Amino acid sequence: MEASLMPPKSRRDTWYREPWLLLVAGGPAFVVCASIYTGYIAMHGADKVVAEDYYKQGLMINKDIQRDAKARELQLNAYINADLTNSKVRLQLSGKGNLPETIQLSLANAAKGSNSVSEVIRRLPLKQTAPGHYEGELKLMPKVGEDTVKLFHIKLETTDWRLTGDWFDPGQKPVQLNAAK
Repeated sequence: MEASLMPPKSRRDTWYREPWLLLVAGGPAFVVCASIYTGYIAMHGADKVVAEDYYKQGLMINKDIQRDAKARELQLNAYINADLTNSKVRLQLSGKGNLPETIQLSLANAAKGSNSVSEVIRRLPLKQTAPGHYEGELKLMPKVGEDTVKLFHIKLETTDWRLTGDWFDPGQKPVQLNAAK
């Protein structure tokens, strides 16, 4: 009779089998694991936020603004065409004043490496073939085809002025550059 009057003993699980443990300790443990994983990704795949020569680039901004203003003053217009069959780039330049004997054309595009994406810049010297007409070799430019890069950021520049723009699909379409207003 004594056994029926006594309350039954509660069965207790060990502490690590308690379901509330997952709610109390599981959340913070998951956050710690996620932050370690995020730190690993940041260390091995991070882009550089600040350029190594940031100070030089900052000083060059004023010079670039002056060169853009000079191009507007000279009312420069350029028409660039890529002749892929002959590996030539042809430029027709018009504006006020004397045109230089040589001009540098810079072609920049993104190139994907194994762990990062970087900018590849190719500089093509263009020589004057007739007044206002220039020509250069395309050997430094990558092959432009169906599976290659279709967008280049271009700069046409001398020490006094510059024209900039984007060239979509250079194998198919020419580009027109005008001095920014």
